[in-house]
Parts: sequence; C-alpha cells; structure tokens
Amino acid sequence: MAQWYLCSMGANLQPEQNFAKARSAVQQLGEAYYSRAIYTKPVAMNSQRDFLNALFILRSEIDQYRLKREFNAIEQQLGRDRSDPLCGIKDRPMDIDILGLLSSIDDDHNQVTWQQVPDYLQTVVPNLRHLFLQLKVKQ
Repeated sequence: MAQWYLCSMGANLQPEQNFAKARSAVQQLGEAYYSRAIYTKPVAMNSQRDFLNALFILRSEIDQYRLKREFNAIEQQLGRDRSDPLCGIKDRPMDIDILGLLSSIDDDHNQVTWQQVPDYLQTVVPNLRHLFLQLKVKQ
C-alpha cells in the first residue's frame, strides 16, 4: 500500500545541478510533488554557502526504512560522504530527509507532521499543503 511522505531536500554545493539530479532519482521511487525551492542561510554549521532547499511529498510503495536508505544512496551518488562523522555539519551536495508520514484520512496526524517542517522552510508549506489536500481528495 502506498504511503505519503513529507520530505525535505537541501544542497549548498552545486545546488541547482544537484537538485535536478536528485529530483530525477527521487522520481524513480514514486510520485513526487515539490514546493518551490528557496535559498536559505546555513543552520547549525559554519559555512559561507547558502543552501537551496525545498519540501516535497512523495507517494511511494516503499517503507520508510528502505526509503531512507534510498535517499542516503542518492546523497552518496551526488558526492556526500555519509561515513564522515562530521558530514552533518559540512557543506553538502545533497541532504534528503523524511520529515514524517502524511495520512490520506487523518488531518490531526497531518497537522503534527507539517509542524516538523523547519522554520526556514515554513514559507513554502502553504502551497504544498494545499496540493496535498487536492491530491488526497482524488484518491
């Protein structure tokens, strides 16, 4: 049974090129719908490079554990060294995270999931949330 995932992606090394490559790879995992991408300042790291960030919802048959492994593989294909213990605070070609599951029937659960979106991405939530509501009505 397909699940709806709320996810984020960000990159500050060759962000435009890596976004295009990551989106192509994610499309192989299910139906993906993206927010607009925005530039943000780095959070919890010391870098002079701004990040390109976006949210996306993904409808996929893949369970969340395998999906995270697939996201990690995409990051590594784009040059991220996940074996580096400092990879979480270094500049990166791609970072893809699952923020939570979205339910096609439980709006209270969905409210909690949307609250997992980091502050720096809150401006893109309304349009993507509206799209999700339209998509779930079509199911």
